[in-house]
Amino acid sequence: MPDPSLELDLARLVSAVGVLAHLSMASAFLGTIALAVIGEYIWLRRKDQQWLDLAKKFNIAATIFFGVGAAFGTLVEFGLVTIWSNFIAIIGTAIALPFFLELFAFLFEVIFLPLYTFTWNRFSNQWVHWVIGLIAAFGGYYSAYNILAVMSALSIAPPGLQLVNLAAQGKNVAGAITWLAAFQNPTDAWNIFWWGANVFILHGILAAVILSWSGVAGVVLYLYLKEKKDWQYKVLRLVVPAIAVLTAVEGLVVGHLQGELVLEHDPLKLAALEGMFWSGLRPDPLTSFVAYGDFNHQFWGYYSWPADIRPPAFVSVFYLGFMVGAGILLGILTAGIGLYLLFGWFKRIVPPLLKPSVYLIPILAALASIGGAVSAESGRYPFILVQSVPSADGPPQITGVPVYQGGLFNPTLQLTPWLAALILIVEVAMPALAGYMVYLALARPPKLLKRLVEY
Repeated sequence: MPDPSLELDLARLVSAVGVLAHLSMASAFLGTIALAVIGEYIWLRRKDQQWLDLAKKFNIAATIFFGVGAAFGTLVEFGLVTIWSNFIAIIGTAIALPFFLELFAFLFEVIFLPLYTFTWNRFSNQWVHWVIGLIAAFGGYYSAYNILAVMSALSIAPPGLQLVNLAAQGKNVAGAITWLAAFQNPTDAWNIFWWGANVFILHGILAAVILSWSGVAGVVLYLYLKEKKDWQYKVLRLVVPAIAVLTAVEGLVVGHLQGELVLEHDPLKLAALEGMFWSGLRPDPLTSFVAYGDFNHQFWGYYSWPADIRPPAFVSVFYLGFMVGAGILLGILTAGIGLYLLFGWFKRIVPPLLKPSVYLIPILAALASIGGAVSAESGRYPFILVQSVPSADGPPQITGVPVYQGGLFNPTLQLTPWLAALILIVEVAMPALAGYMVYLALARPPKLLKRLVEY
């Protein structure tokens, strides 16, 4: 019989790797379908054949990432429901609306993406095909919008959403569930898309595009340094400056707004993220300046709350070291290379950096994305739907559903180390398989894909 604490750790590891693997493929789809639509738009405006060829290739890549990602996403969803079955019972009513809307978004993808892929040069009005691609891209981004709305609600409770302690009322669900998340009124379900959720959603979508475009930039830069082809230069002039701009918006605007939400709604998570490892009230000059414009504001330290509700201390490493640190370096590096590509600036500084940037750009983007994902997910441990209640004589009370109460983990599941290892292998192999399929399709295309690109 597996150790219950080991089972719980394995369940978290398997779930985390599965979600991150699926997010990598979802990000790749969002990035490549956007580049396909942008490339076709540039071709329609300029009649540059190279952009038409690029649009078709990005379309092929997007189709592969969507196909593998959709199948793998179903597997991940099944795993999450199986491992955390009681969690779904607790939260299911609260998140039903965005998942219902996500089905329509998915229909946009499965209908219009194949239509976009196999109708190149089949319309007398070439803008019709571009509109089809735009609708396919909309389906992908609207799907991400709804999924990220759910993830946002798990971190900060939207207005009107209550956590009901059924045990305190002498009630339960199916003899096991003692907590229930429900909106006060049926119409409050739309509050899951409140202003704070939209900040979280925009942050996640920008991160996905930055990650995928950084991968494209690394591959194309590698090819450009070897071959010096014109199309490679055109892609770099588009993608690299865009990464720099999006990274600046992500960190300086959207990230700041999200930080304000954490400051207001979850002071314990703020303390963990910022590394405020003390007890009681103390000033934190940097956080105080960013949040309040002065250096003297006091914050409750990480150790002001009981140990059983504190997030893991490593969250600050992922937040400050990975997300913030790698994000800043990525922004500086891509801004320098982008200005060099667009205007010829920094001619003495940038050229020596191009070769290492083949690896640095995607690695920095990956580190920043992983850091952000781990910070968001681990930061709400050990509660779901975190709410902060002010206290007159101590730190704010953090309320929610404790992990070890309410039976979030499936009590009938036996997750052994060998089973967990097998699941992890599959989770890592699926994104690798999708990437290899894209390589085969673009570097060694079969006849069908050759004919598609030649349309």
